Amino acid sequence: MLLVALMLAPAMSAASTLIFGSAEVTGKTGRGLQFDFSGGRCDDWGFSDWRDAEGVLVAREELRYRGDEWLQYRLERVNVGQSISVSRDGELIEVDIREPRKQRRVRLHVEGEVYAGPTLITRIQEALPELRRGRVVELQYLVAEQAMIIGLRATSTASGAGGHTNVRIEASSALLRPFVPTTWVRFDARGDFLGMQGRLLPQVERAAGLDGVIRIDSPVRAASLNAPNTSISMKSSCNTPSVS
Repeated sequence: MLLVALMLAPAMSAASTLIFGSAEVTGKTGRGLQFDFSGGRCDDWGFSDWRDAEGVLVAREELRYRGDEWLQYRLERVNVGQSISVSRDGELIEVDIREPRKQRRVRLHVEGEVYAGPTLITRIQEALPELRRGRVVELQYLVAEQAMIIGLRATSTASGAGGHTNVRIEASSALLRPFVPTTWVRFDARGDFLGMQGRLLPQVERAAGLDGVIRIDSPVRAASLNAPNTSISMKSSCNTPSVS
């Protein structure tokens, strides 16, 4: 139910920064499948790409920002033919879901801040000082493919070796917790995102969630974006955003 989508693009504050990572499915469905992903943020636009072991694009998400606020969010699962577009205007969120055999559009009226896709981890990063002092952070999250908003709570567990902090994210409502996968997110002592365990963005069948582990490689700064082993040109991507 809960899609804690991609957790990499927000983990960097600098514009024109690219990050790479890998993921492995550890749950019952699709166990052993592996994915590579890359993403970043270019001023008011962010993106992430997920590719299978053959390098084929299977999922992509994009965000349009105004400062720290997201205005538009798009999720595409290419291999299952699912496309979700979300736009926000004040207290109104519109969700357009398109799938091979159906299409629906939903309007949601909300109060307060609502997080979507990678912006969830941005919020958790900002709250790390509070979490490390033992505070509970409550927030609202948009489950785009379900066109619904749920409450989440984040708590910090004991720090691991090297000052690493593990954050548990679960449904605020005890009634919903059995239906919302718990997510564990890990940060280093400086607050940089290291990885997570929980629901992954790709699917092999529509509505069949994949649970696994994400590991983040070292971010590639702007000066290195044209290196031969860089699979995505940040400059090109920044000039051709496709969120509409």
